[in-house]
Amino acid sequence: MQIDLDFRLQNRAEATIKLFETFQDELCICRENQLFCALSLNAIPLTNMLSKRFDVSYDILFNEILFAPNNSECEIAIIDENNELVIHEELIKSFNINLDYVYSHSNTLYEEEILKRINKLRKGKKITSFKDKHILFVDDEANVLRVLVGVKSAINLGAKNISYMCAVIPKEMEILLEKNIDKIFYLHSANNYVDNQHYYIEKVKELSCEDALEILKNSDNFMGNDIENKGEKQ
Repeated sequence: MQIDLDFRLQNRAEATIKLFETFQDELCICRENQLFCALSLNAIPLTNMLSKRFDVSYDILFNEILFAPNNSECEIAIIDENNELVIHEELIKSFNINLDYVYSHSNTLYEEEILKRINKLRKGKKITSFKDKHILFVDDEANVLRVLVGVKSAINLGAKNISYMCAVIPKEMEILLEKNIDKIFYLHSANNYVDNQHYYIEKVKELSCEDALEILKNSDNFMGNDIENKGEKQ
């Protein structure tokens, strides 16, 4: 298979600038009752910069991916902080994985990983209200399970509409999301997507929990800093 490398970005900073330049008019149209929401730690820098640029509050939807028992790279399910669970049913069936394994290990991820991050990064508070909000999910690396669990949570939390932003996405993911969300913001849709690093010239580094905390605690727009006192900003 030929890797789709006809599109390259220097680094995340360039991706952020290009996303601003390409979509600033659309993002300015509907700022009332808008909420940006990072889907991963790596998406926090972009989400934070978007919030500053458009003066919109943001939060994080914490989630954890579950991998197959004998394959640490095969993603079979995801659980988020609202206990929403999305399962890759085709993989579950093809690998003959017992659903009890999925449920028990998902619960372990929730208790040991998600709650830990909520306590550290949002001071133990629940995610801010999605009710009647225009939700823009933001991610650094396209992952269909993360988006689908976000969509599931947003619908159940009463979101008015749902959009998604990521610099590079797989073509098949674009096709799938067009059926599930209102708008997709991207710079490149790759026919033979492999992984995020292929589309960046510089090394893409993982954001640590400590790095994320440093950004969040200095952000005026992060709802987790003072949810009770901020009220409904947007």
